[in-house]
Amino acid sequence: MSLRITPVTASSELNDFVSLPFSIYKDYPLWVPGLIRDEKALLTPGQHPFWETARRELFLAYRDNKPVGRIAAIVDEKHNSYAGEKCGAFGFYECMNDNEASAALFAAAADWLAKQGMTFMRGPLNPSTNYTCGLLVDGYEEKPGLMMPWQPPYYLDQFNLFHFRKEQDLFAYMIYRDAAVLTPSLQKELEGLKKQGTFTCRQSQKATLAEDIRIMLSLYKESWAKNFCFSPLSENESEALVKELVVYLDPKFFILFFHGEEPVAGMVAMPNFNPLLKRMNGRLNLLTPWHYFRTRKEQKEGYRIMLFGVREKYRLLGLPLLLFDYMLEQAKNTPDFQWVEGSWVLEDNNAVNDLIEDFGGRLSKRYRLFRKELV
Repeated sequence: MSLRITPVTASSELNDFVSLPFSIYKDYPLWVPGLIRDEKALLTPGQHPFWETARRELFLAYRDNKPVGRIAAIVDEKHNSYAGEKCGAFGFYECMNDNEASAALFAAAADWLAKQGMTFMRGPLNPSTNYTCGLLVDGYEEKPGLMMPWQPPYYLDQFNLFHFRKEQDLFAYMIYRDAAVLTPSLQKELEGLKKQGTFTCRQSQKATLAEDIRIMLSLYKESWAKNFCFSPLSENESEALVKELVVYLDPKFFILFFHGEEPVAGMVAMPNFNPLLKRMNGRLNLLTPWHYFRTRKEQKEGYRIMLFGVREKYRLLGLPLLLFDYMLEQAKNTPDFQWVEGSWVLEDNNAVNDLIEDFGGRLSKRYRLFRKELV
């Protein structure tokens, strides 16, 4: 059976690119599809602001004229300028259990990135750490959190066959309602922090939501600035995210802390829309309101902590503890709440990992970012 790798140049090929996962995952019930229209927009220069400072080449693998794999090779100039790297990202990787096709896709991406002057490739980044990223390497039996990937175990074999090496793992923690009990010593520390009254907190509201999101993104940018693989959002990317989050955020799970008038910390948790996305199967249609109605209880049972940030100069003053305490108190006061996922957290962020475990968090899934030298 003949194999060919081709760059995506025609609209029909882009349709094959975004539709391929539905063929690969048809027998994998834990996979949750995003909306096809959103993925098309994210992949299209001129439609998504990420590409204002980045470029990409999309590749498809066809076997006997049937699409069996895909990959995006990405040069993110904003990230490379910020990090002082010549990193060629790769992402949006999907492939049948076909090692020849997999190796050919990785080789095509590596060749294109090398010709762009990049010295190494890193991924999966779809298209950066500000979006979906990582390859699932542990926790295949667990449902993924909102906007977190799920891939079959054979993907890891395909990565290893191409001699990628691990660069960093990303952790996902589950905190269940009944398990979120602090130790007496941590409870005492928390009570002391509240008694000091150094910080005030404010729950977001519908009227202030857009501006609060902008404050949160500013906190995120500062607090994550020195982290592995951090890539700052552009102003246009930030505004696109504000417009998206305003629609979906539940303000009571969005908290900001202040020192005087200065915003110093914040946390955002999103309802679990995965049951709705699963029913929608990639498409908005006339049945979408019905699917929403049928899944709304499931959506309220779980949340994912998506944004978390503390200004560096305040980091050792107990704010992470206050943030988690507030969020879990809100959750416990929500009748339908059962669990929250904290994801993702860098494996070497010991302070946050330890804190989540102190709140009863269980490491449930592990995702990996890989690297391969090109020169």
